[in-house]
Amino acid sequence: MAIGEKALTEAAIAANRFGLGSRPGDLAEIAGDPRGWLKAQLAPETSLPAPLKSLPSTLDDLRAFTLWLKSLRDEIEDAGMSPADIRPQTPGEMIEQSKGGKGFSVEGSFVKYFIPRLQTALKARFDTAVTTPRPFFERLVHFWSNHFVVSSAKPATIAMPPSFERDVARAHATGRFHDMLLASTKHPAMLVYLDNIQSVGPSSPFAKSPPPEREYDFQDVAPRPKGLNENLAREILELHTLGVHGGYTQADVTSFAKVITGWGLARPTLGLLGRLAMPGDLKGADLFGFDPAKHEPGPQTIMGKTYPDTGVEQGLAVLADIARHPSTATFVATKLARHFAADDPPPALVARLAKRFLDTEGDLAAVMASLIDSPEPWDEPLRKFKRPEEFIVSTFRAGPGPLLTGPMLMVILNEMGQLPYYQPGPDGWSDTADQWMGADAVWKRVDWSVAAARGLATAEKDPSRLASDVLGPTLGEATAKAIARAESPAQGLALLLASPEFQRR
Repeated sequence: MAIGEKALTEAAIAANRFGLGSRPGDLAEIAGDPRGWLKAQLAPETSLPAPLKSLPSTLDDLRAFTLWLKSLRDEIEDAGMSPADIRPQTPGEMIEQSKGGKGFSVEGSFVKYFIPRLQTALKARFDTAVTTPRPFFERLVHFWSNHFVVSSAKPATIAMPPSFERDVARAHATGRFHDMLLASTKHPAMLVYLDNIQSVGPSSPFAKSPPPEREYDFQDVAPRPKGLNENLAREILELHTLGVHGGYTQADVTSFAKVITGWGLARPTLGLLGRLAMPGDLKGADLFGFDPAKHEPGPQTIMGKTYPDTGVEQGLAVLADIARHPSTATFVATKLARHFAADDPPPALVARLAKRFLDTEGDLAAVMASLIDSPEPWDEPLRKFKRPEEFIVSTFRAGPGPLLTGPMLMVILNEMGQLPYYQPGPDGWSDTADQWMGADAVWKRVDWSVAAARGLATAEKDPSRLASDVLGPTLGEATAKAIARAESPAQGLALLLASPEFQRR
């Protein structure tokens, strides 16, 4: 039985907008029930995808920066220098050193220690996205990893984003928002990234009588605490839950910062250190610790409600309340509608998703099911412009090509302006086309399309058939004609990859 155009169009939307790009044969399979195909992917993940299983544990990621500092001291001593002798190198000096010249630099040591590790993680994330049979679930992992941001751009957290993504976004992508918020806030990566391990209550026992300096252990990924730090409290309210217009004040930020003083890392134990050799075994929840000595005593008032001082429970109560606040429902619904429907989120869709969020107490699977059942994400194909990572992933889902190594991926995605795990700030990568459609960025996509097409093209691969297979009825007549008239398979594939239809989802 022939598949109707409407069914194929909805299949293309399911595969390309909700998923990570169509593979040959996907549209025919999905067309029977596009919404059912998506809903089936809302089930929790039962085991890690194969590419992710060999990545380091959360504890290993946490300790990496401290271990590098130790190795740096050893390198300095081995070079017969003292830390006072170290200065930043010029590019020329670093090139000379890379050719075997003499010299030493902190930058060179940092790159040598961490970049291969980051490349391995990038490769695992990319391979998972390209090969997953559950691309909608994987897109949700990427979405939430970009909502709760920990970035490698901060040196102390350079190794932490992969395990943070696994413990927070991957573990809770279709669970309850409150659970994901709690997992994020208590995770060592977030506590380090937004400096909460440096935060001390002004009237706490620690502030009144600081303990003596101690030897370095895996907690020493930041300077010694000196006072109240509001970074984590502010970003939870502004970026993770209520939104900048969510009704909180600066006084609420300060009070909340006091509430979560003492939220930090567990003291190292033989049990924790003994599990270090088990990749992926430890989770962020295993490494959270509460230090009463750093906690600000007394009740705190946040958004009109007073929370008594119950230690760590005080913070848990605040998080529970803001996780189910109407402003949080609207903020999360707006971001989901923007990501899956349009850069200018349809108000009716936002309201529908926010209501579902509140009615189910933040059940994200229920919210996403409501999104799938809504008409707005389906009424206009190709509304969303792919971000660079989405574009590269969808290229390799469309047609297997030459193997991309971790170093190659790092160069390609960095050149295109979106290096995963390396967001420039805690607000994450932009989700609107205007941030990705500059002249230089578009030219780089064309350049990539030509280069990738050379690797993907074979005499047996028909670009016109591939275009129809992965785009279905969303393939425009002008693009189809241009591909059909191409002088070679490589030229045809380049026209497909660079086409407006393939650049959008």
